[in-house]
Amino acid sequence: MPLNKLARRNACQSLPHSQQTPVFLKWTQGHLAKRCTDISAVLLLALLCACQEARPPLLPVAAPDTKAYEKSVQGAIEKAHTAFDRIAAEKPSNLKLADAYGELAMVHHAQDLANPAEAAYKNARLLAPGDKRWPYLLGHLYNDTARQTEAMQSFEAVLKIDGNDALALLSLGEVALAHGDFERAQQVFDKLQQDKAARPAALAGLGKVALAKRDYNKAVAYLQESLQLWPSGSKLRHPLAVAYQALGERDKAAQALRAYSANGQEPSIPDPLADALGAKAASSRSLLRRGQRYGQTGQFDLARQAFEAAAQADPKNAEILANLGISLANLGQLEAAQKSLTESLHIDGTNATAQMSLAVVYDRQGLDQEASVRYRAAIERDGKNVQARVYLADAKMRAGQALEAAPLYREAFGLSPSARIRLSLSYALLRSGQFAEARKQLEAGLAEDGRNQSMANALARVLASAPDASLRDGQRAVSIAKPLFDATKSPEAGQTFAMAMAETGDFDQAVKLQQETLIVYDRMGAPGMKPFLERNLTLYQQKKPSREPWSATDVVFQPRSPAVSLKQ
Repeated sequence: MPLNKLARRNACQSLPHSQQTPVFLKWTQGHLAKRCTDISAVLLLALLCACQEARPPLLPVAAPDTKAYEKSVQGAIEKAHTAFDRIAAEKPSNLKLADAYGELAMVHHAQDLANPAEAAYKNARLLAPGDKRWPYLLGHLYNDTARQTEAMQSFEAVLKIDGNDALALLSLGEVALAHGDFERAQQVFDKLQQDKAARPAALAGLGKVALAKRDYNKAVAYLQESLQLWPSGSKLRHPLAVAYQALGERDKAAQALRAYSANGQEPSIPDPLADALGAKAASSRSLLRRGQRYGQTGQFDLARQAFEAAAQADPKNAEILANLGISLANLGQLEAAQKSLTESLHIDGTNATAQMSLAVVYDRQGLDQEASVRYRAAIERDGKNVQARVYLADAKMRAGQALEAAPLYREAFGLSPSARIRLSLSYALLRSGQFAEARKQLEAGLAEDGRNQSMANALARVLASAPDASLRDGQRAVSIAKPLFDATKSPEAGQTFAMAMAETGDFDQAVKLQQETLIVYDRMGAPGMKPFLERNLTLYQQKKPSREPWSATDVVFQPRSPAVSLKQ
């Protein structure tokens, strides 16, 4: 029987109702009833005190002085403390109070207010020692503030609660690697790779550990496997290049560096706690970083939301407006992107990225002249901007200015050699009548990569149809064009093979193939090609070879990168 009920029964037996009760007995009975109530209350209070959870000693979490902060931060901090005080006043359980401290900590953490965040996380840990959220986030707070030893201890605390927590393993491995504890990092990443979803990230970590330990063969193997599983991890190309360079494989190192992006991605795993923390950011700086993280992973809608919130907090911040414009452009919202980028450049015209991004927005709208101005501005502010040179050269080609395009392609190729740029340079040279130089570029390109079908097709056309007889070689043109056509059956290769056969005197086959190619283009709905095709067909019927490798209006002279494809 419960203690308070047992005490009430023993102390408060009532007299029989049938018995006559004298006055003093009535007083005594009333007094006993009152005593009954008093004793019951005392015993109940004692019971509640005995059952109430013990509170560990907690740290004070005072609201920081935020007068110098943005109003959005002031509001977020004030709201968080008000919510916490309301919960604390309700005399909550330890677990409920731990959650309240955790929420309070996250709000401070998201605003880069480390001291109150640390105190609140510690209180949450004391109140709920079995909840792995709080040591995990505290570990990241320590890591954010360059307290790596304490960060490692916090992540180790998570693993004592759950030894297979992938996020804690990844975080611990990364901090251990940065701290120079390579053995611990390797142990953690070895364990992490057993998790299928986390394997790309674990392999990336093992590759970096091997690189730090100068085991370059292992580094290459781990990093290559990670990239196979996570092809978009362009940021990993840099350590891969370093490993190749150390092994003396310079060509592979250069190839890896060309694919490297400082703002690119690395393999990762979803982190709901990090997302929840980011959602509490109120400062423009925190929101900017959050948006940039989303942008790096291609989550442009979430990036836009973060940048919009950042712009509300700091509406005159050129970097925020530029990032917002880039996200809007990636979402296809070109008018809004143009407005945001223009505002950014009005505040700070030195931002090469904003200049480049606005140029791309104009390019996507078909505004070549406006785009060219901005591409030129991007080059002036960033002399090594390869993309700006290529896109500007493309715009020059579309405007019929091949002589101006060729030097731009050449500069871009010098900065970052690639088959795409070499081929574009070759077309610019061809369009401007520089057939000998174009043939040299195409020969070099095909020598580098014999499987490049575009390079092979262009070289075969020059060998079959160049106006200068010294550049033509019909038999070699056939040897290139025939296997290309057999492999692809494409109308472009069909045209080239017909030109090569005409150059070697096989006009009957050239006529037949040209007629078939005409039919294919008709079915494709490409009426612009018909005059050129019919002109060559007439030449073949007259037993004459072609001396015009491409029509002046051919699409190869109207280049447009997928990144600036026209948006309706």
